[in-house]
Amino acid sequence: MKLFFIVFLLIVSPLQNSKEQCQELIQTAIEALHKKEYPKSLELLINAQNIASSHQWHEEQFLALNNIANNYYQLSEYGEALENYLAAYNVAVSQLNPQREMVVLNNVGILYFEEKKYKEAENYFLKAYKIASEYNEKVKIGIYAINLGLVYNKLNHLDKANQYLKIAFPLLENEKNILLQGKYALAENHFLKGDLKDAENLINAFIPQLKNAELIEHQSEAYLLLSKIYQTKDDWSRAKQYAKEANYLKGSLDIQIKIYEQLSLLSYNSKDFTSSRTYRDSVIILKDSLFRVKSRNQFEGNKVKFDIKRFEKELEDNTLEFNAERKVFYILISAIALLLLLSIWAWRMHISKFQQKKIISESDQKIKMLELENELESKNRKLTVKALKIASRNELLQEVLQAIKSYKDLDSNSDLKKLVLQLKSHLRNDASWNDFLVHFEEANYGFLKNLKEKHPSLNTNDIRFISYLYMNLSIKEIASLFNITQDACRKRKERIAKKIGLPDTSSLYPYLSELQ
Repeated sequence: MKLFFIVFLLIVSPLQNSKEQCQELIQTAIEALHKKEYPKSLELLINAQNIASSHQWHEEQFLALNNIANNYYQLSEYGEALENYLAAYNVAVSQLNPQREMVVLNNVGILYFEEKKYKEAENYFLKAYKIASEYNEKVKIGIYAINLGLVYNKLNHLDKANQYLKIAFPLLENEKNILLQGKYALAENHFLKGDLKDAENLINAFIPQLKNAELIEHQSEAYLLLSKIYQTKDDWSRAKQYAKEANYLKGSLDIQIKIYEQLSLLSYNSKDFTSSRTYRDSVIILKDSLFRVKSRNQFEGNKVKFDIKRFEKELEDNTLEFNAERKVFYILISAIALLLLLSIWAWRMHISKFQQKKIISESDQKIKMLELENELESKNRKLTVKALKIASRNELLQEVLQAIKSYKDLDSNSDLKKLVLQLKSHLRNDASWNDFLVHFEEANYGFLKNLKEKHPSLNTNDIRFISYLYMNLSIKEIASLFNITQDACRKRKERIAKKIGLPDTSSLYPYLSELQ
C-alpha cells in the first residue's frame, strides 16, 4: 500500500501545474519588477505566460504579457513594450472584458506620452476613459482624467485639461498620491493660463503633502514650477531660490536637466554670466549622463532579451528532459505493473492445477495466433513482392513505349506500330490483377468482404487501389501499377478517402489496418 501511495504521488506531482502556482509566479515577478530586478521578473513572467497559454488561462496570460511590457517600459525598450501591450490587448479584447482592455489602452497612452507623442497619447487615454465611464469605474475614471489633463496641458488645450482635472478630484479622495499628481497638473494648468496667483497658492498648499509622501520627483517639479511662476513675475531672486530648492532634492536626470536650464536662464538674466555658463555646462554633462543611462538601459534591455532567449532554450531543453524522464517513469510503472501481474499469476498457479492448465492453454492459443499472424505477414510479403514486380514491369514497358514513340519513322513502320499495340495490351492486361486478388483474399481473409459491406459505393478500381495501399505500397509504386501519374494517384487516394467518409488521406491507412 505504501509503494502504491509513492507511485501515485510520482504520477500526480508532475501534472500539478495549478493556476495558483501560475498566479504566484506573476506576483513574484511583479515584486521583482518593483525592485528593478528585470531579468528575474521577465524570466518568471515568460514562464507564467507559457503555462497560462498552454492551459488557456486568459486572465493569467493577460497579466503576464502586460507586466512583460511594463518591464520593457522601465528599460526604455518602448518597441518591445508596445509589442507586448498589443499582445495583452488582443487577449483582453478576444477573451476577457473591457475593464482589462482599458488598462492596456492607458499603458499605451503613457508610452506615447513619454515619447512626447501627445496626440497619440490623447487618443488612447480617451478610449480608456470612455470604457471606465461606461462601467462606472470611479478610481479609473479619476486616473484617466488626470492623464488627459496632463496631455491637454502639453497640447495647450487648457480649458479641456481643467475640465478633466475637476472631474478627477472628487473620485480620488482615497488615492492621495494620484490626487497630488492631479493637483500638480492643475497648478501647471493655472500657470499656462496666466493665473499665477492660483498656481502659486495651489503649489504651496500641496508641497507639504508631497514631503510627507516622500514624492521627491514631484517635489522637484513643484519647486521648478514655482521658479517659473516667479520668473514670469520678474522676481528673479525668488525664482532662483526655488530653482535651487528643486536642485537640492536631486530628482531624476530629466528633472535635473530642466532645473539647470532654468538656473542658467535665471543667471543669464541676472547678468551672472559665469554661473550661467557653469549651469549650461552642467546641462551638457547631464544630457551626456542621460544618454549614457539610456544606452546602459538599452544594453540592459538587450541583455535581458538575450537572457530570455537563453531561458526559453533552457525551458525547451528542460521540457525535452522532462519528457524523457516521464517515458522512463512510465516504463518503470509498466515494469512494476508487469511484476505485480506476474506475482498474481504465480500465486494463482499454486491455487489450482486447473488454472495452470488454463494459463498454458491460453499461452498455446497466443502462440497459434502469432503463427497465424506470421503466416499472414509472410503471404502479404509475397504479394507485395509480386505487386512490385508488376510495377517494375509496367515501368519498363512504359519506358520502352516512350523510347519507341521517339522514333521518327514510327508512323511509316507497321512492325513498330504492331509492337506498340502489343506492349499497350500488356499494360491493360488485368489477368495479373485477378491472380493477385485470389492470393490477397487468401492471405487477408474477410478484409475485402468487410470493405465491400461497409462501403458498397467503392468500385473495382477503388478496391484494387485500397488493396495496394493496405499492403503499404508507395504512391509511386501504385501509380506504376495503375499506369497513371503520381498526381493522379494522389487525387484518387483523396477521392477514396472522401468516399469512405474520412477527413483526410492521412487517416486512410490506420482505418484500413483496423478493418479486418
